[in-house]
Amino acid sequence: MVTTTVSLVGDQSTSSVRCEESLRLLGALQALQEGRGGIVELLGEPGAGKSRLLAQLASAARARGVTVLDGHCYPSELDEPLHVFTRALHGIMTADRLSALSREHAELLRAGLCARLGGRGPQPSPLQLSQALHALLSQAADHGLLLVLDDFHWADPQSLALADHLARWNFRAPVLLVIAHRPRQAAPSLLSTLAQGAEQGRVERIDLPPLDLDQAARLLGVRPDAIRLPSALHESDGNPLYLLAQDETTVKGADPRTQLLTGRLAPLAAELAELDPAERLVAESAAVLGDRFSRDELAAVSELPTEETCAVVSALIQLDVLRPLRCSGTLLGFRHPTLRRVLHDQADRCWRSQAHRRALTVLNRRAASASERAVHIELSTSSFTPEDLETLAKAGRETEQSAPHDAVRWLLTALHELPAFEEQASGRLLALIPPLARALRAADYLADDPSLRALLTRGSQLAPEGASRAAIGLCVVVECLQGRFSRATELLSAALTDLRAAKADNDVLARLTIHRGIISTLCDDEELPRIADRALVLARSGGKRSTLAGAMALHALGELAAGRVTQALASYDAAVRQMDELSHADIACHSEYLALLGSCAMALGRPREAESFFERGTAVVQERAHNVVLPVLLSGLAEAQLRQGRLESARRSAAEATELAGYLGAEQLRVVALAQEALCVTYAEPPGSSRASALTEQAVHSLRRSSCRWHGSSVLTLAEALLMQGSPDRCVGLLLELGGPGLPGLDPTLRPRGFELLALASLSGGTGSSGGTSLWADRANVAAQGLRLPHNRAYALLARGHVLAEQAEWDAAVTLYQEAERAFDGAQLRLHRLTARIRSARAASNSSRPELAAELWVSAQELAEQWDVLLLARLNPDTPLENSLGRGCHALLPAPIPPVAGLEVLTGREREVAREAGTGRRTREIAEALGLSPRTVEVHLSRIYRKLEIGSRAELARLMAVRISTDAAT
Repeated sequence: MVTTTVSLVGDQSTSSVRCEESLRLLGALQALQEGRGGIVELLGEPGAGKSRLLAQLASAARARGVTVLDGHCYPSELDEPLHVFTRALHGIMTADRLSALSREHAELLRAGLCARLGGRGPQPSPLQLSQALHALLSQAADHGLLLVLDDFHWADPQSLALADHLARWNFRAPVLLVIAHRPRQAAPSLLSTLAQGAEQGRVERIDLPPLDLDQAARLLGVRPDAIRLPSALHESDGNPLYLLAQDETTVKGADPRTQLLTGRLAPLAAELAELDPAERLVAESAAVLGDRFSRDELAAVSELPTEETCAVVSALIQLDVLRPLRCSGTLLGFRHPTLRRVLHDQADRCWRSQAHRRALTVLNRRAASASERAVHIELSTSSFTPEDLETLAKAGRETEQSAPHDAVRWLLTALHELPAFEEQASGRLLALIPPLARALRAADYLADDPSLRALLTRGSQLAPEGASRAAIGLCVVVECLQGRFSRATELLSAALTDLRAAKADNDVLARLTIHRGIISTLCDDEELPRIADRALVLARSGGKRSTLAGAMALHALGELAAGRVTQALASYDAAVRQMDELSHADIACHSEYLALLGSCAMALGRPREAESFFERGTAVVQERAHNVVLPVLLSGLAEAQLRQGRLESARRSAAEATELAGYLGAEQLRVVALAQEALCVTYAEPPGSSRASALTEQAVHSLRRSSCRWHGSSVLTLAEALLMQGSPDRCVGLLLELGGPGLPGLDPTLRPRGFELLALASLSGGTGSSGGTSLWADRANVAAQGLRLPHNRAYALLARGHVLAEQAEWDAAVTLYQEAERAFDGAQLRLHRLTARIRSARAASNSSRPELAAELWVSAQELAEQWDVLLLARLNPDTPLENSLGRGCHALLPAPIPPVAGLEVLTGREREVAREAGTGRRTREIAEALGLSPRTVEVHLSRIYRKLEIGSRAELARLMAVRISTDAAT
């Protein structure tokens, strides 16, 4: 007894997880051996394990000496009456047994079940035949008899009628009748008889429910707490067949198409093979449509008349291929998604492609979601229309978290194909990069999907094996562009740890280390020199030539950050030589190295060389408009062109960078480019330009405090624009927001320029004290000595000249201004060279050398006209110094700057609101900062305007900037 139990439920199969049901069958078998017959109804969904349980039961019965009669129904035998009983009873309908029966029963059996043995006459009634069959089974049950009728939902009508009568009578002999069926497809008369028998206790009903978590774990041979188990159980609906097939596909790597022929899904394929042509067409049309569809949609895709489609659908419902959805009275679905996949995979490819396009038309009429339509787009064609690509892009954004692998595939397809339709597609393509990065992270960087890896590296020199690292790099760059530097550092640190553990080659480690260094350059990380050293060591010990060039450029910036100018220059020169030896193809996937080299050149005061690197970088990515480094390159190009006095080219580069950074959500970079554009327009248009003022105000109000290097660059550029527009007080206030008088929020290589601007603003009346000008000049000198570079020394000389001009030591001021001009000329900084010459001319006009002043004025205005610097070309040499560059520009603005009024008339709360408004914060931000409602803030502002006699928030901001900068200076 124990041995039999183990053989029935002990192996790892479907029956091994149906312990309760197995034991109940075993109990019926035990009762049979004890002389009690019975009827068992075994019912369950397709794939629930009915046939497996019956096979185990039959094996156990034979082992006990019980006679086993096996009757299995097939769809192909629906037109052969009683064929299942004929086959099952063949072994016991011998001449001896028939002769032992009554003559009437023997004749009935010969006529009904074995006409091939010579029986003739009319077909007996089911009742008569069932009585004869009862007699035969009772006679053959010497040691017990088991009659199994499997898949009885496929039985022909005569067999159904016979079984119906058999189930109405108790077996007096040890006969066990087991009827297995799918309840959705079984005949209603048989279901009624079996249900009635169950109520009366004559029929034992064994239902096979969906597996629970423990049963699924035993079936798959995994622990119940396995991570993948709950999702697998949910997707299979607890059905053993689908669960095993899914496990073989996802874990063991089995080919689903092979499973259709010889694997777990072979029974499904055989079942579908019985469909007639019309049923197959509608079923495949349903598989094309997806998980839910209506009869009208099926008619549209199958191209059958609606009436015929409805009739076929009814047949498919009867066959349990399709089922009405519970949530709708009109929509249908498959009994399980696996069945849909089988039908879809078996459909003719050409027909399937056309059917998906018809399904797309149906879904467009239904206004289905982009993700629903995207499936049909990619399965219907390899040649996409612009509308197709827009839908794929939208679908990718919709599903970046819910279905990241699909989202990555759709977004990459849109990125690769969209440029074919638009000449200026850069912005729209870059807008797809942030959702792509999020989808890549959600998809674990495609580690388990070869097709997506190949798609990610399409059109590049990367092999599909390097796609994961490329995806990590893309995500890191996007995180940096959006200001999430700590998140970018975490991603890179985790990737580097994994690669070191996997003993990756040094080139891979060097490339990711360079990315880590790039993060340090952006957030002013003190670790930059150490990271740069590490990257260079890795690149030299196994890196490619392009990797070595990038590592050298990073090393130059690291040495510069550490104050080692000589070493920085050596690394920079080596990086330039290395980069010059590379072709465009060598650096096509590494344009960020050119951005690094350009940034290094700008920090060293070589804008002409920087421009060549940034231009080369933009040319490298010109055919790859979705390259995320493009706005960085354009912003760098704008800065290099601006410092050379090429204002229109710089403005165009900055405007394009502003637009592209906006698409990427790179707000800090967008403000940098917007500030560059504002400064370009300020210099390129006459004093008082409303366009320059509007761009500057837009950039100022877009500023958000950050420790990012881009924020410091934005502030410095805007401070220069405000000063040139005649707002020295706002210039000072803006610069002092970078952490105070020491400008700690500004990159060390930019501080000499920042202090020079503060000195010029002080000279122009920004702080109103001569001590302020001298203070800023001293700071400029100290900052320049920290980095002994010619252009930094020029800023220090310029600042010291401002002090001498303020002290009316004109001859000494002329000497310093001219020395600064020569240093700017050697550093290729033509715009600052021009401003230094104008300062020289102004100082000379007050010195003992008026002839020099005239000469300088003429040459300065010629250069200004030549370079289209209209702000400086329109200055009047006869105008006194205080009305020219610096303070004088504001006199030409449409509205004068309001005088600094005392704030004593304001209440304490109004001063707090005014100070917050002076920083450019919006009403809601002020309300959150002070714990007020937005309405209360507006009331306070209206009172502030009235008390201070001003008319707008812009005037309040200018007024408060003066007050804030005065407080900071004191």
